[in-house]
Amino acid sequence: MNAFVLYGRNDLRREQRPVPAVGPSAVLIRVVRAGICGSDMHYYGEGRVGDFIPQMPFVLGHEISGEVIECGTEVSAFRKGDRVIVEPAIPCGACTACRRGRYNLCGSMKVLGSASALPHMDGGFADFVVVPSRACFLLPDSLSYQEGALVEPLAVAVHAVARGASVTGKSVLVTGAGTIGEMTLMVCRAAGAARIGVTDINAFARGFAKSHGADEVFDPAAEDFPDTARAFVADGFDIVFEASGAAPALKQGLDLAARGATVVQVGMLPPSVTLNLGLITSKELQMVGSFRYANSFEASLELLTNKRIDVKSVVTDVFKFDDTQKALAHAMGNGEALKVHIEH
Repeated sequence: MNAFVLYGRNDLRREQRPVPAVGPSAVLIRVVRAGICGSDMHYYGEGRVGDFIPQMPFVLGHEISGEVIECGTEVSAFRKGDRVIVEPAIPCGACTACRRGRYNLCGSMKVLGSASALPHMDGGFADFVVVPSRACFLLPDSLSYQEGALVEPLAVAVHAVARGASVTGKSVLVTGAGTIGEMTLMVCRAAGAARIGVTDINAFARGFAKSHGADEVFDPAAEDFPDTARAFVADGFDIVFEASGAAPALKQGLDLAARGATVVQVGMLPPSVTLNLGLITSKELQMVGSFRYANSFEASLELLTNKRIDVKSVVTDVFKFDDTQKALAHAMGNGEALKVHIEH
């Protein structure tokens, strides 16, 4: 099969590899769609994602939809020809976090297309990928492979909104209008948020948010931003979702949060951030983290099948598999690229 293998920073090579063997509890999937995530861009452009530094060549890509080609001898839930999506973060299932249902916090997590564990698990920038059957979900006939490959980032937003408790009837601020921020906006709108504001330094991202459910959008770099935001919600926002991973955005979110508000940190922050933590006490803020997702794929599929949200428009560009390297460069260098998909 053909695969795009990462060897290091800006070193992605197309190679011929054997089709991976299928274990007893695994399935072989022919990849139809694969989305490019921020982590793929970091691995390609920087040679690492935070503390995850590749120790060997591996295949990127974890936002996957495709067709089952072969099932292991112990697999009964799927059969050849099934359309599936993949939950790429695969927990051990036995640790304390897993037993408590918070398997996204598993200390032995393995992730497709990531250097987070050794050996690294190959991802979906290839013709075929093998995954445990327990990581697969049937893709309903009413949903396209494009929508299927968007379930993974949607699950991040669904989990984040669940971490913030009920948004119904509340004012919401989303800082950062990348894919996760836009999807958080959509989920909040579907969940009945009363007023939603979105911030981003990118004009295209702000425009997209405005046309997809935001009541107001703000440029956080503008001098009058704090005043315009407070004019939008005089007493502050009830819930803040920080989806940019930028320390200045979190600082602004804490300032604009209402007294008694909840702040959900979704974006991955740098290791060292200076904040006015006194605001957490004086405002009685509840600050919680949101990491990947847990038990969120079913809810995400339900949102899509019931037509409560439409995520297709998040895909701004589609490249053929042969042009995977061009797709990565485009995703990294184009300010109007939101979600880039690779299609077989």
